[in-house]
Amino acid sequence: MGYAAHLFNINIQYSMNLPRHALQALEIDRVTQARVSDDYYIHINRQIPQWNIGVSSMLANAIGIAPFKDVFWSNQYQPGAPYKTTAQEVLPDREILIATLSTGPVAFGDGINYVDKERIMRCCRQDGLILKPKKPLTMIDIAISDWALHHGVIQGELYSTKTIINNEIFSFIFASSMKRNYSIVPSMIRSSNGILWSFDNPYKINYFDENHSLEISNKICNLTSFCLWYSSPIWSFNDSSSTKYSFMGEINKWTFISQQRFSSLHTNVDNTQMTIIVQGVVNEIVDILVYHSKFQSIIHVNCHFYIDHLIAQLIINSTNVICL
Repeated sequence: MGYAAHLFNINIQYSMNLPRHALQALEIDRVTQARVSDDYYIHINRQIPQWNIGVSSMLANAIGIAPFKDVFWSNQYQPGAPYKTTAQEVLPDREILIATLSTGPVAFGDGINYVDKERIMRCCRQDGLILKPKKPLTMIDIAISDWALHHGVIQGELYSTKTIINNEIFSFIFASSMKRNYSIVPSMIRSSNGILWSFDNPYKINYFDENHSLEISNKICNLTSFCLWYSSPIWSFNDSSSTKYSFMGEINKWTFISQQRFSSLHTNVDNTQMTIIVQGVVNEIVDILVYHSKFQSIIHVNCHFYIDHLIAQLIINSTNVICL
């Protein structure tokens, strides 16, 4: 099969593969992705969690294969679906989020006229290019060790991932189905110190370092909800006020910082200005947030893209934030 795929220049996705099949894929270059979840059917029909791929994604990532979460519904109900009348997707946003941060395909399985475009487009650029972190969303170490310490009873789905651009780390933390509370600091997820905010409220920021932890509540991040936080480094300019700033990325995408959108960032020799290269498609508007201490607030900037202008520069200095 791998030889035939090579001849016809097509890629292969494994589905319901055992670990031995995945390991065999090391010798088959055309295997680029593998489904790491159970059937979506058991989730919508029997309400058994199927989106919880934080452990199985570890093996896929370790051998260079993109994890696939399986299809999902972008709406709660799909009249006419060939399942029980009680079939429903209790939390479509969680499905799309997990699919996006898996780094694998994002495959909505809605019936005709039941696609929620606004939800789905949070995963990608206007042309459909998926915005991905550097590695898949996977369970953090402390959640795995607690699993063992609680006699094989998992204490929640607590995951993290990151995007790295020019050696700067931008982190993601996800929590759902939590059975106990957790306090998370950057070293536990190999993150940089910086600021932290939630997807739901990006205008409320907190420090995130070894002395300022993220408190995760099992009452808030429960079976029928999810929590998502982002973290970005804080930098200082070489000006008289040592102006501090932080790049907070796209406001309306699950992957707030991605290499597909932001190809590079660098400061000038005098450390008085940062330039971030932003990529888009024709007629796209990219909504970007920047924390800036001089204004004691979060700055909202739009980058517009049109024919002959598909690469923009986000300029941050001690007195201004602008997209050119």
